[in-house]
Amino acid sequence: MIIRSKDILRGPEWANVRALYKSSGFTDGEMKKPMIAVVNAYNSVCPGHFLLQQISQRVKEGICAAGGMAVEFGVIGACDGIAMGHKGMRHILPGREVLANEIETMMEAHRLDGMVLIGSCDKIVPGMLMGAVRVNLPAVFINGGPTLPGRMKENNPYGGEYIDHSIIQQSEGALKAGLITQEQFDWIENNAVPTPGSCAMLGTANTMCCLAEALGLALPGVAAIPAVYSKRLAMAYESGRAVMDLVEKGICPRDIITKVSILNGVKVNSAIGGSTNAVLHLLAIAYEAEIDFTIFDFGNGAKDVPHLVPMIPAGQYTLLDFYEAGGVQAIMKEMKELLDTKAMTCTGRTLRENLKEARNYNPDVIRPLSNPVHRRGGIGILTGNLALDGAVTKPSAIPEEALYFKGSARIFESEQDALRGIRNHEVKAGEVVVIRNEGPKGGPGMPEMYKAMKLLVGMNLGSKVCVITDGRFSGSNNGCFVGHICPEAADDGNIAYLLDGDVIVVDVKNGTISAEVDFEVRRSQGKRCKMPQATGYLYQYYKNVKSASQGAIIPVRD
Repeated sequence: MIIRSKDILRGPEWANVRALYKSSGFTDGEMKKPMIAVVNAYNSVCPGHFLLQQISQRVKEGICAAGGMAVEFGVIGACDGIAMGHKGMRHILPGREVLANEIETMMEAHRLDGMVLIGSCDKIVPGMLMGAVRVNLPAVFINGGPTLPGRMKENNPYGGEYIDHSIIQQSEGALKAGLITQEQFDWIENNAVPTPGSCAMLGTANTMCCLAEALGLALPGVAAIPAVYSKRLAMAYESGRAVMDLVEKGICPRDIITKVSILNGVKVNSAIGGSTNAVLHLLAIAYEAEIDFTIFDFGNGAKDVPHLVPMIPAGQYTLLDFYEAGGVQAIMKEMKELLDTKAMTCTGRTLRENLKEARNYNPDVIRPLSNPVHRRGGIGILTGNLALDGAVTKPSAIPEEALYFKGSARIFESEQDALRGIRNHEVKAGEVVVIRNEGPKGGPGMPEMYKAMKLLVGMNLGSKVCVITDGRFSGSNNGCFVGHICPEAADDGNIAYLLDGDVIVVDVKNGTISAEVDFEVRRSQGKRCKMPQATGYLYQYYKNVKSASQGAIIPVRD
């Protein structure tokens, strides 16, 4: 056991440091113990983080009970749902890198010995995992938990009895199309999200919490426990105890996050029908762990894994159903023949040992491999003359009839232009909506085209129109869509040279996206995309960020 905090706490030359801790009420006895950070993304802005102070308290009690000294610091935690559809969304993905930098700064500046990371939402979870593997000190992650879903038995667009936050934007499209009344719309707004927590469907937030467990950096069973359930507080206490066991054994994140565990995460993401954003985040986590892993490795790992869990937006069930069926451990047990179960986890045991206790309580929610929801996987990587470096789609959320889509291009130069066009009924069935200049550089910040897709679904155009973009989508999106087109327009990608009326073919089953265009001729005629304008942090982000095909990382080493 290496306790590096002792390097600045022993001897008369470090009396000044001890005095600073004593000024906060810590004792000499406590300062002889391993010093464990509680990294807390609590705030009252983001509903997924609203309850994290309660979790933090129990984590600290677990650390102290196991012989550690708990110290806490806060990190940012922005809400994608609140930032969606306006210029603030451009700061959301860049916030992931800020968070990883905050963790590095605090852990190194104070020579702390380990950490428990507490967060829930879309970019906070991967940012925490990136920071953990970068610093590489014993770490356990615990999420705040999903909200309980709203209940709507009649006219439920998902086909079940539960609804979630993502139905609201979809309902705006239905309202504009005259399919529901204002009174019905208001009821949905007031009843879709009954408690704090991360959104009840399998969006990016819950996807990444599930993948943290699948990767082995969160305790078995923790990801899907609802935010308001007492069991989550018990798991917080156990997470505090678990990190002390890792400190004692010298097990660090890079012992857990390996190429094997990353591939396990890719396969679990495909099986649960997880968010397309998982591609960005697993690539970024692999980069921080210095693992050689590409977007095409992701595609190869995902393509033969069937979709097993029909959660909203790719089915009728929510995270509550998933939790009651057995959660991440149950799905991993159902698909264990596809996984490498020798992978180490934060329990100090292998995945194989952890799965001995797993059980599937509802095979309608968590399907066996012999009875999948879809034979096709949850994530698909496409290539072609429109995406020479790859693009990302979600086959599990695409209607069967739209897996092959051929249509004429309707070009929009930004998300806002697209939203105006869709709301003004400028988009017609059979068209391919192209939203460009929204990549990591072009946005800058790679905002989500969530609202555009949701409006089209609400207008009953989800399978009749295909949306393609160098931006990205929300984990809650469904319909026919392709994001992360690389190279992006700002990198002189071919998407920059499309014109209205160009014929575009998206063939999800065969993994291609192409346009019937001679792009070399178009390129010789001059560049057609606008260049980004940014100040503040987004200026630095635009100048330094790498392609979405590389995880939209900002490099931290040569």
